[in-house]
Amino acid sequence: MPSEKTQVLEYLGKRYLAGDFPDGIIRNDDVVDAIRVTGASLSKSNPANFLKDVIRKTSANQNWPTLLKEERVTARQRYGEKRVMQFIPYGEDQNVPFPDPFEPDEATRVHLVQTASLPYVARHLGRSEETWLTQIAVNLRLVETQLALFSEGDQREHLRDIYHLQTGIKTQPEIDASFIASYTSSDDEQILPDYTFITCEVKQRNERILPDQIREQIAKAFDITASLVDPAIAYVKALAMKVVPVPAAVGQREFGVYVVEFNSIARDEFDQEYRNSPDPEALYRMPLARCATTLFRLSPRIKAIG
Repeated sequence: MPSEKTQVLEYLGKRYLAGDFPDGIIRNDDVVDAIRVTGASLSKSNPANFLKDVIRKTSANQNWPTLLKEERVTARQRYGEKRVMQFIPYGEDQNVPFPDPFEPDEATRVHLVQTASLPYVARHLGRSEETWLTQIAVNLRLVETQLALFSEGDQREHLRDIYHLQTGIKTQPEIDASFIASYTSSDDEQILPDYTFITCEVKQRNERILPDQIREQIAKAFDITASLVDPAIAYVKALAMKVVPVPAAVGQREFGVYVVEFNSIARDEFDQEYRNSPDPEALYRMPLARCATTLFRLSPRIKAIG
């Protein structure tokens, strides 16, 4: 229940404000203890997902404890070493615990894509889970379409090829889908292309795109590709997609797949500025600049999407 989670978060937040967690880090045992002390009827079996279940929903700001809003305290997920979450202060211009900076705006393109290549039965029996949405995106080549048609400037012009690598990489955090793209700025076949590892985060309807989750996925992508030599992965590019309403739809409410493309980051830059930084919080200050956004309308419609 959200109300009970709010109660547990407030208890942990009070301890944080009292100085019990100097670095703001909350671990598995802290969550389990807070559930016990508050008497909340919440499961203690999977504390690692405690914060995720709160902040991933569009109701995150509503369910955040009033006390922590007044004290301008928010939180992010943390991964590994039995860490669950970290309390942190609001940013300088932040007015709510969990802002949504990557929603569609006036610059978002709307693009109609066919779904007839998907079997009729599949279009009507699909579900709303991330795995199904990921499969839809892969089968309709939404990532390829985004990068080939809607990337900005040189990124689009220099794209050579892109292919789907894997669905559901079981890392912390999990990466819903990954792709490999190659880029070249020359027609000379003797000049080797640059290879980019692409992460794709997929969200259901009424779920939020989490900036720190995207940053963690970028870091993990550099980790898992560090040993590759031929070809070496020189860049990582993050994408995120979610189901959103089509604002101009007439008549029955229509939903499409919204794709956010972020600027690529070079391995050398990432290592120097973030991985090798003496500041453990450096990663969370890495800018996430969206370079293009597209809302894909689906025709014929897919039942699980809307």
